[in-house]
Amino acid sequence: MRSGTSYFNWPVFKKTLLRYWPVWGAYSVIWLVALPLQGLMMLQLEAQARPGLTGGYMKTFANQVPEMAQLSLVLAVAFGALSAMAVCSHLYNARSANFFGSLPVKREGLFVTHYLAGLAFLIVPTAVIFLLTLLVEAAGGVVFLPGLGFWLAATCGECLFFYSMAVFCGMFTGHILALPIFYGIFNVLATGVYVLVEAVFRLFYYGFTGFGSAVSEVVGWLTPLRKLNPWTVELWITEDGGYRIHGLDCVAVYAVVAVVLAVCSFFLYRARRLESAGDVVSVKCMRPVFQYGVAFCAGLALGIFTTSFLGGEEPTLMISILVWAVIGYFVARMLLEKSFRVLRYWKGAAISAGAFALLFLVVGFDLTGFETRVPAADQVDHVELDGVRVTHLNDGGDYSTMTEENREFVDYAILLHQAAVDQRGKRSGSGTMAAVGLHLTYHLKNGGELSRYYDTVWIDPSQVDQEGAAAWAVQQMYDDRDLYWEGYGFAEAERRMAQEGYRLQEVMYANDDHAGDVDHTLYYGGSDARELYEAVKEDFQAGRIGVRRVEDWDTSFYGEDNLYFTFAGEDDHNWTINIRVQDTAASTLMALERLEAEGEILAALEWLEAEGAGTDVEPPSQALVPDTEPVPTAEPLES
Repeated sequence: MRSGTSYFNWPVFKKTLLRYWPVWGAYSVIWLVALPLQGLMMLQLEAQARPGLTGGYMKTFANQVPEMAQLSLVLAVAFGALSAMAVCSHLYNARSANFFGSLPVKREGLFVTHYLAGLAFLIVPTAVIFLLTLLVEAAGGVVFLPGLGFWLAATCGECLFFYSMAVFCGMFTGHILALPIFYGIFNVLATGVYVLVEAVFRLFYYGFTGFGSAVSEVVGWLTPLRKLNPWTVELWITEDGGYRIHGLDCVAVYAVVAVVLAVCSFFLYRARRLESAGDVVSVKCMRPVFQYGVAFCAGLALGIFTTSFLGGEEPTLMISILVWAVIGYFVARMLLEKSFRVLRYWKGAAISAGAFALLFLVVGFDLTGFETRVPAADQVDHVELDGVRVTHLNDGGDYSTMTEENREFVDYAILLHQAAVDQRGKRSGSGTMAAVGLHLTYHLKNGGELSRYYDTVWIDPSQVDQEGAAAWAVQQMYDDRDLYWEGYGFAEAERRMAQEGYRLQEVMYANDDHAGDVDHTLYYGGSDARELYEAVKEDFQAGRIGVRRVEDWDTSFYGEDNLYFTFAGEDDHNWTINIRVQDTAASTLMALERLEAEGEILAALEWLEAEGAGTDVEPPSQALVPDTEPVPTAEPLES
């Protein structure tokens, strides 16, 4: 006995395919040129270059097929929207909507038929291109099936997701031009709102540094263009001829989401009113979301833009956000009502402005205690502190990030944090005050995090010996040799040499004349490099190199007089440490002088050898070149 409900109608499916052939035709032509035709061209070039042999051009082509996943993302985004606009177009015209509604086909059957037809626009050409490319590779004798399979999986998964997302967006509107707009907005909405809210909070919340990695990760998943970018979904060839695939699990997650979106679209289609054709928002319960969403986004985006254009501080930003939120609400209402007579809906505009005003009050008066919160030392498990740059040596220690669970270090960090909180609202310090940027993250014992960033914290260098002062706390950090040994990266380098097979590959000594012009750059390897490393290590432990003093905050270390240690590991992974050679680094300076003298002697010997062989070589140093000019003989006296 036949079922009373049919979920597929072949005539409608066939008619949809034939009517919108330009969509799948254009998609097919693009891929035909990108893969099979390019492969045929490579096959012809190879036949001309090496008749009867295969390998060169075709191998390059086969290895480049996975890179076409970059094009897959672009085409999936564009043709996913075009396909959805084609198969949903009957919903956006009253005559077409009534016609399809009068057909002896259930709504369920209409939706499934149209959905599968649009999906066929993308999946069927992709499968055909896969087979044609496989035949071309087989003809060339180079079949890289993993690469071709990777391209097929990535392309099909991305097409399925973006097409399903576009269909889902199409269920919320009754206007064909609104579909691509909603589709584009939803693709970047999470990241856009995240960036706007973060920007406003940075301006209003003193010390605000961001929402943290957890929120950023969620926003990343809600922005598929970020998660499916070519640097995330890729296949790369290893040096040994193998391959590694990354990102297909992410594609699989979005494919599952696509199925969920398709099911949701199915139920929205069943409940859709035919009279909504032509409406910007066709689902009644989503109209308030649209109105207040436009007001919220317009207030933040245009408010920030207006403030940056006009200048001004928090009051200007608040007024700009309020004004644009009201304008955004009325614009959204005009689109919904299809009329300019929307002033009678002033209550909704007042609600939008009131919500922002309430937010400003909460933030402005710090009702949440965000700006003044400083954790107690016993609540902190460990703390991360980005380089405390009061004194700049212009080397790697200036920008080191230090992570410590030492109680004293935690106390120093809390002292600096409290100094920043106490200076809330202070714009500048006196000429005798030093400025330091502070970026710290507390990892609390309860598993939480507390992160703060301050552009400028003023400290008094004259209080460097006053225990409990901010300057004293900074100097205590500076004097901690183990802390900066870790901060420069030496501890990590030694760990890698001991556990991961790293080696000291090279040492570069860059020295200039303090006028900006490089005087000379020397390179050392082997035992010479090891000798310099041991000399720096000795000076560091003795407190003669990498030394910082708060009282030198206004001293400028011009030019470069630095050592660069390069540690090499497997797969050409390098670890470089940059440290300034200070005048107090006795062991390092002695080693440099000895190595430089040896180098000059060797250069002189090489010059002598070249001179004896008749080679034109410029002498390295006049002081080291022996006087080899022939002694002139006396001319005979005239008789």
